[in-house]
Amino acid sequence: MGGFRRRPADLFDVTRGVSVPLRLAEDALVAEPQTTPFRLHYEHCRSLDLEGQVQECADHLQHPEVLLMEFFESYHLIERTWSPEQSLRPPETDELVLESFHEALEIRVEGGARGSERLVCLSGAVSPVPDAEHPAISRRGLDYVGLLAAPSPRLVLGVVQASKDETPYVLLLRALNCFAELSPPLRVAQLGHELLGEPVSEDVHFDLQLGINEPSSSGEWGALVELSRDMAELFVRQIGEYRQFEGTLGRVGCLEIEPVRACDGVAMRTIWEI
Repeated sequence: MGGFRRRPADLFDVTRGVSVPLRLAEDALVAEPQTTPFRLHYEHCRSLDLEGQVQECADHLQHPEVLLMEFFESYHLIERTWSPEQSLRPPETDELVLESFHEALEIRVEGGARGSERLVCLSGAVSPVPDAEHPAISRRGLDYVGLLAAPSPRLVLGVVQASKDETPYVLLLRALNCFAELSPPLRVAQLGHELLGEPVSEDVHFDLQLGINEPSSSGEWGALVELSRDMAELFVRQIGEYRQFEGTLGRVGCLEIEPVRACDGVAMRTIWEI
């Protein structure tokens, strides 16, 4: 199998780095070096109420090429602008930030297709792109990066709900942004160097986890649980049709975090998994 097998309208030019939207995105980077169109989209969706998020997510399902195009724009912009001086660790600040996830913490996941699984955190909060604020405050980065060793090694990128305002849809967009920014080969190498202390294959597989602390009983919130699952399933299927990403993104799971935390780890229950 060779080349891209399927291309939404105008997406081929984006992946080649010569489209008009890409040049406009580069212009925006002059003033704000680490802002991507995909990030702007995420911030927009964060500002919507639940009804607006339901409508936005439903629109994405009708026009999936938009999300895919923004993903590729972000991937290639980060690929070209990344500097080895950009650390994955959050900046040191005077603010006291409590991180629920930390290095060596064990996470147990129940109810998935493979039964009970355990992964180990390689790191707590991670900033895929430079940010003046800690990810726990900005809600722009990852809350943890984990390693799932069996049956085959996978890096797990985790985002966790901080309030009821953060729906599965918003969490999915944040996780996809971070995946776009950490999956270029140079970033994969950085993950290995900073978090594992050893090289990581460019063919490493990623899983995404969306952690829910406070599920809501509202109709719109419940609708977003289902719509975000549909959107994740469609995205995984479509991104896998491009040779360079074939198999890169494995499972995406929405998980409810158990309210009582064990002294040696965190337990999560699967709401949905694709």
